[in-house]
Amino acid sequence: MNSKGKKYELLAVLGLLLAALFWGISYPLTKFVQEVPTFYIISVRFACAAAVLAICFFRHFRRFNFDTLKLSFILSFIVTAMYIFNIVGVKYTTSVRASFFTTLSFLVCPVINRALYKVRISGIIGRSALICLIGTCMLCYKPDMGGLVINPGDILCALASVCGAINIIYIEKMSHRADIDNTLFTIFLMTFISLWGTVIALFRGEFSYHSAITSSQMTAIIIMGLLCSAGAFILQIHSEKLVPSNRVGIIFSLEPASGCILSVLLIHETMSLIGWMGALVIMISIIYMELASSKEQAKLSDCEGDQNVR
Repeated sequence: MNSKGKKYELLAVLGLLLAALFWGISYPLTKFVQEVPTFYIISVRFACAAAVLAICFFRHFRRFNFDTLKLSFILSFIVTAMYIFNIVGVKYTTSVRASFFTTLSFLVCPVINRALYKVRISGIIGRSALICLIGTCMLCYKPDMGGLVINPGDILCALASVCGAINIIYIEKMSHRADIDNTLFTIFLMTFISLWGTVIALFRGEFSYHSAITSSQMTAIIIMGLLCSAGAFILQIHSEKLVPSNRVGIIFSLEPASGCILSVLLIHETMSLIGWMGALVIMISIIYMELASSKEQAKLSDCEGDQNVR
């Protein structure tokens, strides 16, 4: 990879880290609006994201084709299922266990890639995932985790992590297609997720709560739409052109760490020393993966250069 390619890859990694940070912001914001019905939030949040993206990038509609519409339609079910599994799952387990099982996408991505696409799990990815798993266990550990017994809520949250991994892999495959406009894809994706959230909210009668929502709660939902949905998904879709999904899964493990830290800073929640150490270990796993990957790519470039000289 030449220096220009390395520069773009570095920017893509920074974009993914920023996306993880944006999703981390959703933790304290979701806590702030916890009294608002869930699917009402999804409906308004993603409608706001779709509307803002459509206004800002209206020129991209010139590249409309039915494949873009179809692919975003398919992924919208996966992303919506991820939210449903997580929302229902957390009701049948502790929030700590839910956080742990929901964030296991970094382990699921390599397994799915290996099973479906025969993608080799490199030593760097394997070691990074192991370090990340240790950090996640430390981040989520509390004495009240309830031991190793798996309950229905844990299974549902684990299914949410599978959906999250499929989302990462799906976007990686889609982002390399020349006939798909990634920005337009994101607009349609936000629209469909909002639509499914609206249908479920109407079925559950959640819109009757609208009159009770305060201006500060609505502001928090709009911020989630702009940053945690529009901003994060745009960054993910454009960045995954240059970063393999196995690496993306580990980078996104920063989301719960940043979410916990932001919750401490913004809404004054507490985090144990083990939790802080866990967040640090997750950061170490990401830094190790990126430095080791850069070093490996440099070696490959040197080998290719030597072969060309010969």
